[in-house]
Amino acid sequence: MSRQLVEKISYTEVTKNISQAEYDQTQEEYLMSKSPEKYMISLPIRVLMFEGAQDSSPFTYYFYEENEEDLFLIQRQREGSVVNKTRFSLTREQGRKILNGDYQFLLDSEEPMLNSLYFQFTVNQLHPIYKKECTRKIFHQNRFLDEIVDIYIVRTPYDSDVDFFAESAGRLRAANHSSLRRNTRQYLNLSKPMMDLVNFQNSLIEQQK
Repeated sequence: MSRQLVEKISYTEVTKNISQAEYDQTQEEYLMSKSPEKYMISLPIRVLMFEGAQDSSPFTYYFYEENEEDLFLIQRQREGSVVNKTRFSLTREQGRKILNGDYQFLLDSEEPMLNSLYFQFTVNQLHPIYKKECTRKIFHQNRFLDEIVDIYIVRTPYDSDVDFFAESAGRLRAANHSSLRRNTRQYLNLSKPMMDLVNFQNSLIEQQK
């Protein structure tokens, strides 16, 4: 499946820790729902956070990998409750190059925003500091609203001797299930995949008229 090299997403986000009872209730509501718009997804997630030399930077950067397949480099900026993200699609080979300090492909890219990442990694000296692994439950309310709960959360310092891209599903099963964090996201724009899905649904409706 082809993916956009660069994608921008904006949403408001409210984050809180929740109890096991709250999580169980949310899951039950979605399982019992008869709404065609509501559905639930479960994904293995890995995040590798980067830190720069300048603490005053308005952006944070991290690798985001889901399903042990799709890899993105995320540039994230938060202003109050509004989050603006730019997602850069990467191959695993490109991800390994970044972790090995080889940033030349960013500078050689025809995409200006990837060129700017070259200077973040060189001038701002971005380097990996810790990784987070979890199972992410996405409770989709409608095309603008998601309830996202992370479970089985494991945080560990980054170890350059360990391959970040190695499979880690076995570790998650032994992780702490009691640490539950919920993010409520109200999207201010539609992502490209979601826009394609909405357009497809609209086309089906038109055909039925």
